[in-house]
Amino acid sequence: MRAGGQNVLQTGTKKVLKRLAWAGLALLALVGVFTFDFLRHGGQFRDLPAATPLACDTVTLGVSAEDIQFDRARGIAFLSAFDRRALIEGRASEGDVLQLELPATPDSPMSAPTTALVAKPAGFRPHGMSLYRMGDGALRLFVISHLPDGGHAVEIFEQRATDRLFVPVRSVRDPLLRSPNAIVAVGHEQFYVANDSGAEGPVDRFSELVLRRGLSKIVYFDGKEMTVAADGLASAVGLGMSPDGERLYASETLGRRLAAFERNAGTAELTRLADIPVDGAPDNINVGADGVVWLAVHGRTLDLVRHFGDAAHAAPSWIQRLDPAAAEPRLETVFFDPGSRLSAGSVGAVHEGRLLMGSITERKLLSCRLQ
Repeated sequence: MRAGGQNVLQTGTKKVLKRLAWAGLALLALVGVFTFDFLRHGGQFRDLPAATPLACDTVTLGVSAEDIQFDRARGIAFLSAFDRRALIEGRASEGDVLQLELPATPDSPMSAPTTALVAKPAGFRPHGMSLYRMGDGALRLFVISHLPDGGHAVEIFEQRATDRLFVPVRSVRDPLLRSPNAIVAVGHEQFYVANDSGAEGPVDRFSELVLRRGLSKIVYFDGKEMTVAADGLASAVGLGMSPDGERLYASETLGRRLAAFERNAGTAELTRLADIPVDGAPDNINVGADGVVWLAVHGRTLDLVRHFGDAAHAAPSWIQRLDPAAAEPRLETVFFDPGSRLSAGSVGAVHEGRLLMGSITERKLLSCRLQ
């Protein structure tokens, strides 16, 4: 090869290498921007509250209780019981619904939980739950189950009058149950479900998680057909209903907000009314008999992710409350713990001055006295 041709080749090679170097730097910068944004949005630089000095008791379960529902008439807490830590570690696990009788007085000892089900559907892996009282006073329990085959179902149980245990009455499966997380029952077979993801492929999933694109949907089942009731949510993971059935709340964990919808009881139509900012990533919602909204919040997303991989790494538990009847409704901290008493708290439910908290992974409950 002549010298002139060799020089041209070397010059071309240098240009290619230079372009690759600039492309590499641009990629590193882009990764850095997304990493910083993830940490910032996930609360890694946030100043968290001081630990709340509430008097609390620990209730050992052997499984985690990701969601809690109250039968307030009888003072019974129903727990979505599943060993999620075992599932994370690749070990087989089957779920249950447990019932826990609350003591008559805050200082009385807690009894051991027992099963609330007469029989469990095959492959039962419970997640979000909802309790519905029918016109004749009978209770129905609606439970989201993530099946071993990768599918999802809503299992409907009815309480027997003889022993107060629940028997399976119907299993609902539908393509719109894409990634169900939370449920609110509004009839004997009617319910809303929040899908925490609406992604249909890896590109959609990237845009959800990294760009926080709102692909999540709330769907409604009228007893025969499932339809979309609301869309455009940024990972809806919690649902709650006001006592009069006129307002539906949805927590958007990636949107860091609590959405309030007006509900038309006749048509089941949802109209978005307001977005309430949340200082953190909101999780499950529990609405009290007085209409007060109790919201579990994850203060630092990275700690939560690390806790999933390492049980010894603490993730904060944070319970906030919202009184919709207040002159200026806003979320207020009721309980905060850095993870020493309970890690990855996912639900807070209140009954007669007792705050009961469950976790995504911890095999216990925390029962705290508010009064």
